[in-house]
Amino acid sequence: MKRLFIVMTALCLLGSTAAAAAERFELEFGQLAPGVWAGVRPDSPRFPVLGNTTFVVSEAGVVVFDGGGLPVMADQVIARIRSLTDLPVTHVVISHWHGDHHFGIHRFLEAWPNVQVIAHSFTDRAMRGSPIDYIDNYADFVETRFPQYRAIVESGLDADGQPASEHDLMVYRDILSQPELIGREFRRVRLTLPTLVFDDALTIRSGSRTIELKFLGAGNTAGDIVMWLPEERIVATGDLVVLPSPYAFNMPPRQWADTLRRLNDIGYRTLVPGHGPVQQDMAYVKLLIEVADDIAKQRDTMVAGGVATEEIGQRLDFSAYRERFTHGDAYIEGYYESWFEQPFREAAVKELSGEPMVEIGPRKEEK
Repeated sequence: MKRLFIVMTALCLLGSTAAAAAERFELEFGQLAPGVWAGVRPDSPRFPVLGNTTFVVSEAGVVVFDGGGLPVMADQVIARIRSLTDLPVTHVVISHWHGDHHFGIHRFLEAWPNVQVIAHSFTDRAMRGSPIDYIDNYADFVETRFPQYRAIVESGLDADGQPASEHDLMVYRDILSQPELIGREFRRVRLTLPTLVFDDALTIRSGSRTIELKFLGAGNTAGDIVMWLPEERIVATGDLVVLPSPYAFNMPPRQWADTLRRLNDIGYRTLVPGHGPVQQDMAYVKLLIEVADDIAKQRDTMVAGGVATEEIGQRLDFSAYRERFTHGDAYIEGYYESWFEQPFREAAVKELSGEPMVEIGPRKEEK
Protein backbone atom coordinates (compact mmCIF):
# COMPACT_ATOMS: atom_id res chain seq x y z
CA MET A 1 0.00 0.00 0.00
CA LYS A 2 2.86 2.37 0.78
CA ARG A 3 4.44 1.72 -2.63
CA LEU A 4 1.07 2.30 -4.34
CA PHE A 5 0.69 5.58 -2.47
CA ILE A 6 4.16 6.71 -3.59
CA VAL A 7 3.44 5.78 -7.21
CA MET A 8 0.06 7.54 -7.18
CA THR A 9 1.63 10.62 -5.60
CA ALA A 10 4.33 10.69 -8.28
CA LEU A 11 1.71 10.38 -11.02
CA CYS A 12 -0.29 13.24 -9.53
CA LEU A 13 2.82 15.42 -9.39
CA LEU A 14 3.65 14.60 -13.00
CA GLY A 15 0.09 15.39 -13.98
CA SER A 16 0.11 18.72 -12.18
CA THR A 17 3.49 19.59 -13.75
CA ALA A 18 2.18 18.76 -17.21
CA ALA A 19 -0.92 20.85 -16.57
CA ALA A 20 1.20 23.77 -15.37
CA ALA A 21 3.44 23.48 -18.44
CA ALA A 22 0.43 23.39 -20.75
CA GLU A 23 -1.06 26.43 -19.05
CA ARG A 24 2.14 28.50 -19.27
CA PHE A 25 3.48 27.38 -22.63
CA GLU A 26 0.31 26.42 -24.49
CA LEU A 27 -0.15 27.18 -28.17
CA GLU A 28 -3.65 27.40 -29.62
CA PHE A 29 -3.71 25.97 -33.14
CA GLY A 30 -6.05 27.06 -35.90
CA GLN A 31 -6.25 26.34 -39.62
CA LEU A 32 -6.01 29.52 -41.69
CA ALA A 33 -6.53 27.82 -45.07
CA PRO A 34 -6.38 24.19 -46.25
CA GLY A 35 -3.02 22.91 -45.02
CA VAL A 36 -1.96 26.23 -43.45
CA TRP A 37 -1.87 26.34 -39.65
CA ALA A 38 -0.93 28.88 -37.02
CA GLY A 39 0.00 28.23 -33.40
CA VAL A 40 -0.65 31.28 -31.22
CA ARG A 41 0.21 31.79 -27.57
CA PRO A 42 -2.97 33.15 -25.95
CA ASP A 43 -1.33 35.53 -23.44
CA SER A 44 1.47 36.78 -25.64
CA PRO A 45 3.33 39.02 -23.11
CA ARG A 46 3.46 36.37 -20.38
CA PHE A 47 6.91 35.27 -19.30
CA PRO A 48 8.74 33.67 -20.93
CA VAL A 49 7.79 35.61 -24.06
CA LEU A 50 7.62 33.13 -26.95
CA GLY A 51 6.83 33.61 -30.61
CA ASN A 52 3.94 32.31 -32.69
CA THR A 53 4.43 29.64 -35.34
CA THR A 54 3.00 29.05 -38.81
CA PHE A 55 3.35 25.86 -40.83
CA VAL A 56 2.35 24.74 -44.30
CA VAL A 57 1.51 21.14 -45.19
CA SER A 58 1.90 20.02 -48.81
CA GLU A 59 2.00 16.68 -50.60
CA ALA A 60 5.83 16.89 -50.36
CA GLY A 61 6.21 17.71 -46.68
CA VAL A 62 5.89 20.50 -44.13
CA VAL A 63 7.49 23.96 -44.00
CA VAL A 64 7.59 25.60 -40.55
CA PHE A 65 8.06 29.33 -39.89
CA ASP A 66 9.33 30.10 -36.36
CA GLY A 67 8.94 26.66 -34.88
CA GLY A 68 9.23 27.43 -31.19
CA GLY A 69 11.06 29.62 -28.75
CA LEU A 70 11.48 26.74 -26.31
CA PRO A 71 11.60 22.98 -26.83
CA VAL A 72 8.20 22.52 -25.17
CA MET A 73 6.66 24.71 -27.86
CA ALA A 74 8.46 22.94 -30.69
CA ASP A 75 7.17 19.68 -29.23
CA GLN A 76 3.61 20.98 -29.48
CA VAL A 77 4.14 21.95 -33.12
CA ILE A 78 5.65 18.55 -33.92
CA ALA A 79 2.74 16.77 -32.24
CA ARG A 80 0.19 18.80 -34.20
CA ILE A 81 2.02 18.15 -37.48
CA ARG A 82 2.14 14.42 -36.80
CA SER A 83 -1.59 14.45 -36.10
CA LEU A 84 -2.15 15.89 -39.59
CA THR A 85 0.36 14.08 -41.81
CA ASP A 86 2.97 11.32 -41.93
CA LEU A 87 5.16 13.46 -44.18
CA PRO A 88 8.35 14.98 -42.77
CA VAL A 89 9.17 18.56 -41.95
CA THR A 90 11.53 19.63 -44.75
CA HIS A 91 12.28 23.26 -43.82
CA VAL A 92 12.26 25.35 -40.66
CA VAL A 93 12.48 29.11 -41.23
CA ILE A 94 13.80 31.53 -38.57
CA SER A 95 12.23 34.99 -38.86
CA HIS A 96 15.06 36.77 -36.96
CA TRP A 97 17.79 36.02 -34.47
CA HIS A 98 15.91 36.55 -31.17
CA GLY A 99 15.83 33.30 -29.27
CA ASP A 100 12.13 33.34 -28.42
CA HIS A 101 11.53 32.28 -32.03
CA HIS A 102 14.10 29.52 -32.48
CA PHE A 103 15.63 28.18 -29.25
CA GLY A 104 13.46 25.05 -29.49
CA ILE A 105 13.90 24.13 -33.14
CA HIS A 106 16.60 21.55 -32.43
CA ARG A 107 13.65 19.29 -31.66
CA PHE A 108 12.75 19.31 -35.38
CA LEU A 109 16.19 18.09 -36.35
CA GLU A 110 15.97 15.38 -33.73
CA ALA A 111 12.71 14.23 -35.33
CA TRP A 112 13.75 14.80 -38.97
CA PRO A 113 17.57 15.02 -39.35
CA ASN A 114 17.42 16.29 -42.96
CA VAL A 115 15.54 19.48 -42.13
CA GLN A 116 16.93 22.63 -43.75
CA VAL A 117 17.10 25.62 -41.40
CA ILE A 118 16.64 28.88 -43.31
CA ALA A 119 17.36 32.47 -42.23
CA HIS A 120 18.49 35.86 -43.51
CA SER A 121 22.25 36.27 -43.77
CA PHE A 122 22.23 38.88 -40.97
CA THR A 123 20.37 36.47 -38.71
CA ASP A 124 22.96 33.79 -39.46
CA ARG A 125 25.83 36.16 -38.60
CA ALA A 126 24.11 37.33 -35.43
CA MET A 127 23.42 33.79 -34.22
CA ARG A 128 26.98 32.66 -34.92
CA GLY A 129 28.32 35.70 -33.08
CA SER A 130 26.06 35.21 -30.04
CA PRO A 131 25.43 38.97 -29.88
CA ILE A 132 23.68 39.04 -26.54
CA ASP A 133 24.30 37.17 -23.34
CA TYR A 134 21.06 35.20 -23.14
CA ILE A 135 22.04 33.02 -26.09
CA ASP A 136 24.97 31.67 -24.10
CA ASN A 137 23.46 31.96 -20.61
CA TYR A 138 19.82 31.03 -21.17
CA ALA A 139 20.05 27.95 -18.98
CA ASP A 140 21.42 30.05 -16.11
CA PHE A 141 18.46 32.42 -16.09
CA VAL A 142 16.84 30.94 -13.01
CA GLU A 143 20.03 31.07 -10.99
CA THR A 144 20.90 34.64 -11.99
CA ARG A 145 17.58 36.43 -12.38
CA PHE A 146 15.20 34.73 -9.97
CA PRO A 147 17.05 35.94 -6.86
CA GLN A 148 16.87 39.49 -8.24
CA TYR A 149 13.13 39.20 -8.86
CA ARG A 150 12.57 37.69 -5.43
CA ALA A 151 14.42 40.57 -3.79
CA ILE A 152 12.30 43.11 -5.67
CA VAL A 153 9.07 41.39 -4.68
CA GLU A 154 10.12 41.14 -1.03
CA SER A 155 11.37 44.74 -0.78
CA GLY A 156 9.02 46.42 -3.21
CA LEU A 157 12.03 48.28 -4.66
CA ASP A 158 13.48 47.92 -8.15
CA ALA A 159 17.16 47.49 -9.01
CA ASP A 160 17.69 51.27 -8.70
CA GLY A 161 16.17 51.37 -5.22
CA GLN A 162 12.98 53.04 -6.46
CA PRO A 163 9.47 51.70 -5.73
CA ALA A 164 8.69 48.95 -8.21
CA SER A 165 5.54 49.39 -10.29
CA GLU A 166 2.51 47.24 -9.59
CA HIS A 167 2.85 45.86 -13.12
CA ASP A 168 6.45 44.76 -12.55
CA LEU A 169 5.58 43.20 -9.20
CA MET A 170 2.74 41.26 -10.83
CA VAL A 171 5.09 39.98 -13.55
CA TYR A 172 7.78 38.94 -11.08
CA ARG A 173 5.29 37.14 -8.83
CA ASP A 174 4.04 35.19 -11.84
CA ILE A 175 7.59 34.22 -12.81
CA LEU A 176 8.43 33.15 -9.25
CA SER A 177 5.33 30.98 -9.07
CA GLN A 178 6.91 28.30 -11.31
CA PRO A 179 10.71 28.55 -11.09
CA GLU A 180 11.34 24.81 -11.44
CA LEU A 181 9.11 24.51 -14.51
CA ILE A 182 10.68 27.50 -16.24
CA GLY A 183 14.21 26.55 -15.25
CA ARG A 184 13.83 22.99 -16.50
CA GLU A 185 12.63 24.20 -19.88
CA PHE A 186 15.36 26.84 -20.18
CA ARG A 187 17.99 24.19 -19.56
CA ARG A 188 16.67 22.20 -22.55
CA VAL A 189 17.51 25.03 -24.96
CA ARG A 190 19.97 24.40 -27.79
CA LEU A 191 21.17 26.87 -30.41
CA THR A 192 20.50 25.55 -33.93
CA LEU A 193 22.33 27.40 -36.69
CA PRO A 194 20.94 28.01 -40.20
CA THR A 195 21.97 25.70 -43.03
CA LEU A 196 20.65 27.93 -45.83
CA VAL A 197 20.77 31.75 -45.89
CA PHE A 198 19.64 34.48 -48.29
CA ASP A 199 19.62 38.28 -48.53
CA ASP A 200 16.54 39.49 -50.42
CA ALA A 201 14.16 36.67 -51.33
CA LEU A 202 13.92 32.90 -51.47
CA THR A 203 11.15 30.73 -52.91
CA ILE A 204 10.41 27.25 -51.59
CA ARG A 205 8.50 24.86 -53.86
CA SER A 206 6.84 22.33 -51.61
CA GLY A 207 4.79 20.02 -53.81
CA SER A 208 2.23 22.24 -55.52
CA ARG A 209 2.66 25.03 -52.98
CA THR A 210 4.66 28.22 -53.45
CA ILE A 211 6.16 29.68 -50.27
CA GLU A 212 7.99 32.98 -50.59
CA LEU A 213 10.43 34.31 -48.01
CA LYS A 214 11.04 38.05 -48.24
CA PHE A 215 13.27 40.64 -46.64
CA LEU A 216 11.29 43.89 -46.73
CA GLY A 217 13.66 46.17 -44.84
CA ALA A 218 14.81 47.16 -41.37
CA GLY A 219 12.50 46.40 -38.50
CA ASN A 220 12.98 44.62 -35.20
CA THR A 221 16.45 43.63 -36.51
CA ALA A 222 18.35 44.07 -39.77
CA GLY A 223 17.42 40.55 -40.81
CA ASP A 224 13.65 40.23 -40.23
CA ILE A 225 12.00 38.15 -42.93
CA VAL A 226 8.37 37.32 -43.64
CA MET A 227 6.74 34.21 -45.09
CA TRP A 228 4.27 35.00 -47.88
CA LEU A 229 1.78 32.51 -49.31
CA PRO A 230 0.57 34.24 -52.50
CA GLU A 231 -2.21 31.79 -53.34
CA GLU A 232 -3.73 31.94 -49.84
CA ARG A 233 -2.76 35.62 -49.33
CA ILE A 234 -1.40 34.81 -45.87
CA VAL A 235 1.71 36.44 -44.41
CA ALA A 236 3.64 35.55 -41.25
CA THR A 237 5.71 38.52 -40.09
CA GLY A 238 7.86 37.59 -37.14
CA ASP A 239 8.36 40.60 -34.88
CA LEU A 240 7.86 43.22 -37.57
CA VAL A 241 4.32 43.09 -36.18
CA VAL A 242 3.55 42.28 -32.53
CA LEU A 243 0.34 42.54 -30.50
CA PRO A 244 -1.08 43.76 -28.19
CA SER A 245 1.85 46.14 -27.73
CA PRO A 246 4.50 46.53 -30.46
CA TYR A 247 8.20 46.03 -29.86
CA ALA A 248 10.18 49.22 -30.50
CA PHE A 249 13.61 48.37 -29.10
CA ASN A 250 16.17 49.99 -31.38
CA MET A 251 13.44 50.50 -34.01
CA PRO A 252 14.18 53.53 -36.25
CA PRO A 253 10.70 54.99 -36.83
CA ARG A 254 10.95 56.09 -40.46
CA GLN A 255 12.65 52.89 -41.61
CA TRP A 256 10.10 50.76 -39.75
CA ALA A 257 7.22 52.67 -41.35
CA ASP A 258 8.71 52.14 -44.81
CA THR A 259 9.14 48.41 -44.16
CA LEU A 260 5.53 48.13 -42.97
CA ARG A 261 4.31 49.94 -46.09
CA ARG A 262 6.09 47.35 -48.21
CA LEU A 263 4.42 44.67 -46.09
CA ASN A 264 0.96 46.08 -46.78
CA ASP A 265 1.81 46.46 -50.47
CA ILE A 266 1.97 42.69 -50.92
CA GLY A 267 -1.80 42.58 -50.38
CA TYR A 268 -2.30 40.00 -47.64
CA ARG A 269 -5.71 39.10 -46.26
CA THR A 270 -4.47 37.26 -43.16
CA LEU A 271 -1.47 38.17 -41.03
CA VAL A 272 0.18 36.01 -38.37
CA PRO A 273 2.22 38.35 -36.11
CA GLY A 274 5.35 37.39 -34.22
CA HIS A 275 3.30 37.54 -31.01
CA GLY A 276 -0.40 38.01 -30.47
CA PRO A 277 -3.61 37.08 -32.29
CA VAL A 278 -3.97 36.51 -36.03
CA GLN A 279 -5.17 39.61 -37.94
CA GLN A 280 -7.73 39.47 -40.75
CA ASP A 281 -7.14 42.95 -42.18
CA MET A 282 -4.49 45.68 -42.44
CA ALA A 283 -5.91 47.95 -39.73
CA TYR A 284 -3.31 47.20 -37.05
CA VAL A 285 -0.37 47.56 -39.44
CA LYS A 286 -1.81 50.86 -40.63
CA LEU A 287 -1.86 52.00 -36.99
CA LEU A 288 1.81 51.04 -36.64
CA ILE A 289 2.67 53.02 -39.78
CA GLU A 290 0.70 56.00 -38.48
CA VAL A 291 2.50 56.15 -35.15
CA ALA A 292 5.93 55.54 -36.69
CA ASP A 293 5.42 58.30 -39.27
CA ASP A 294 4.10 60.68 -36.62
CA ILE A 295 7.00 60.12 -34.22
CA ALA A 296 9.53 60.59 -37.03
CA LYS A 297 7.80 63.81 -38.11
CA GLN A 298 7.64 65.15 -34.54
CA ARG A 299 11.33 64.40 -34.03
CA ASP A 300 12.40 65.99 -37.32
CA THR A 301 10.30 69.10 -36.62
CA MET A 302 12.01 69.52 -33.25
CA VAL A 303 15.43 69.08 -34.83
CA ALA A 304 14.61 71.75 -37.42
CA GLY A 305 13.39 74.02 -34.62
CA GLY A 306 16.67 73.73 -32.73
CA VAL A 307 15.42 71.62 -29.80
CA ALA A 308 18.36 70.06 -27.97
CA THR A 309 18.82 66.39 -28.82
CA GLU A 310 18.72 65.35 -25.17
CA GLU A 311 15.25 66.91 -24.83
CA ILE A 312 13.64 65.43 -27.93
CA GLY A 313 12.89 61.96 -26.60
CA GLN A 314 10.82 63.11 -23.65
CA ARG A 315 9.01 65.76 -25.70
CA LEU A 316 7.69 63.26 -28.24
CA ASP A 317 3.90 63.10 -27.86
CA PHE A 318 2.31 59.63 -27.81
CA SER A 319 -1.00 60.76 -26.31
CA ALA A 320 -2.96 59.94 -29.47
CA TYR A 321 -1.87 56.30 -29.38
CA ARG A 322 -1.82 54.83 -25.86
CA GLU A 323 -5.57 54.15 -25.71
CA ARG A 324 -5.62 52.80 -29.26
CA PHE A 325 -3.05 50.16 -28.34
CA THR A 326 -4.05 49.37 -24.76
CA HIS A 327 -7.83 50.00 -24.82
CA GLY A 328 -7.48 51.05 -21.20
CA ASP A 329 -6.28 47.61 -20.07
CA ALA A 330 -3.85 48.11 -17.17
CA TYR A 331 -2.13 44.77 -17.92
CA ILE A 332 -1.33 45.85 -21.48
CA GLU A 333 -0.41 49.39 -20.42
CA GLY A 334 2.56 48.11 -18.43
CA TYR A 335 3.97 46.40 -21.50
CA TYR A 336 3.06 49.32 -23.77
CA GLU A 337 5.16 51.65 -21.65
CA SER A 338 8.20 49.40 -21.29
CA TRP A 339 8.20 47.63 -24.66
CA PHE A 340 6.93 50.34 -26.99
CA GLU A 341 6.70 53.95 -25.91
CA GLN A 342 9.91 54.35 -23.91
CA PRO A 343 12.11 52.29 -26.30
CA PHE A 344 10.63 54.16 -29.26
CA ARG A 345 11.55 57.50 -27.71
CA GLU A 346 15.12 56.25 -27.30
CA ALA A 347 15.31 54.78 -30.81
CA ALA A 348 13.98 57.93 -32.44
CA VAL A 349 16.73 60.00 -30.79
CA LYS A 350 19.46 57.41 -31.30
CA GLU A 351 18.80 57.42 -35.03
CA LEU A 352 19.83 61.10 -35.14
CA SER A 353 23.36 60.36 -33.98
CA GLY A 354 24.12 57.96 -36.79
CA GLU A 355 25.12 55.41 -34.19
CA PRO A 356 24.13 51.92 -35.37
CA MET A 357 21.09 50.45 -33.68
CA VAL A 358 22.14 47.41 -31.64
CA GLU A 359 19.55 45.20 -33.33
CA ILE A 360 19.83 46.50 -36.89
CA GLY A 361 23.44 47.59 -37.25
CA PRO A 362 26.68 45.58 -37.49
CA ARG A 363 27.85 43.79 -34.40
CA LYS A 364 30.94 45.19 -32.69
CA GLU A 365 33.23 42.55 -34.17
CA GLU A 366 32.03 43.51 -37.67
CA LYS A 367 32.84 47.23 -37.37
